[in-house]
Amino acid sequence: MYYIAVIKESEEWQGMQVEEAKKQIKELRNYIQQIQSYQPETFEQEANYLYVQLESVSKVADELNKKGYKVGARKVISKDVSDIIRSKPVIDEMHQLAKKFFNGNKKRATGRGWI
Repeated sequence: MYYIAVIKESEEWQGMQVEEAKKQIKELRNYIQQIQSYQPETFEQEANYLYVQLESVSKVADELNKKGYKVGARKVISKDVSDIIRSKPVIDEMHQLAKKFFNGNKKRATGRGWI
């Protein structure tokens, strides 16, 4: 989850400047508000919304399949979710957030030798 990652990635969070802490709190409040108020209306929006929450393309594909989504006549696969997140143009703020998380996860996976 994003709010946990912010704290974990800040190695010296105890010595954090008050202004930086206020900035992170504001970002977290905005993130929570976005998640709670978002109403996906399309397959693509649902995929982005789930990715922002789960940060796993395979978990998103599983959830979309549970909800009955299909790509043509087949089940949704991880590549479908990745393609939606990478697609242009960015359709809304949730898509932008999904892209940000996706690119961050891709960089971490590459650094660990997974990709």
